[in-house]
Amino acid sequence: MQSDSATSVVTKQTDGYDLILNQAEMLFQEQGYNQVSMRDIAGAAGMRQASLYYHFSSKEQLFIAVRERIFERHSRGLQQSLAGAGSDLRSQLQLAAAWFLSQPPIKFLGMMQSDMPSLSEEAKQHLFEVATKCVFEPVEQIFILAQDNRQTREFSSELLAGFFLSLVESIHQFQNMCECGSGATMAEEMISVLLQGVQAV
Repeated sequence: MQSDSATSVVTKQTDGYDLILNQAEMLFQEQGYNQVSMRDIAGAAGMRQASLYYHFSSKEQLFIAVRERIFERHSRGLQQSLAGAGSDLRSQLQLAAAWFLSQPPIKFLGMMQSDMPSLSEEAKQHLFEVATKCVFEPVEQIFILAQDNRQTREFSSELLAGFFLSLVESIHQFQNMCECGSGATMAEEMISVLLQGVQAV
C-alpha cells in the first residue's frame, strides 16, 4: 500500500507530465515543430528545462507523445460518437464531422509539409501508423461498410476517407472567412456534396 507521501509524488509527476503535454500541444499546434524549442515549452509549463528532460529526452520524443495523444483522443471520440449511429452513411458522417469540429484542428497538411520532414525516419513511420490507425481507418471503415451495404457506388474507400477528412479540416480554416453558417451547417453541406455531387441531374 502506497503512503500518502508516495501517492503525492506520483500525482505530482503525473501532473507535471500532463502539464508538459498540454503546453507542448498548444505551442506545436500554434507554431509548428520547427519554431518551438524545449526552452519555450519549459517556460510555458513554468518549469526548468532540466525538469522537462526528466520526462522527455528530446523535442522529437515530446512531439511524438503529443501527436500520439491527439490521435488517440480522436480514436476514442470517434468510437463514442459512432457507437449509436446505426448503418446510415449520412448519419455516420455527420456524427464523425461533429466530433472533429468539436476539437482543435488536427492540421494534417501542416504536419506533413512542415513538421514531418524534420523528424527521423523512425518517428515519421511511427506517427504515420498511429494516425492511420486512430483517425484514417475509422473513417475509411464508414465508407467500407456503406459499400458493403450498397449505399454507395464502388469507389476507393481510402480516397473517400482522405477526401472527407480534408473537407472537415477545411471547415476550421474557412469558417470565419465566408458567410456559410456554422461549422455544423458547412459540414452538412459538404457531406451533401460528397454524397450527391454538385452537377444537376
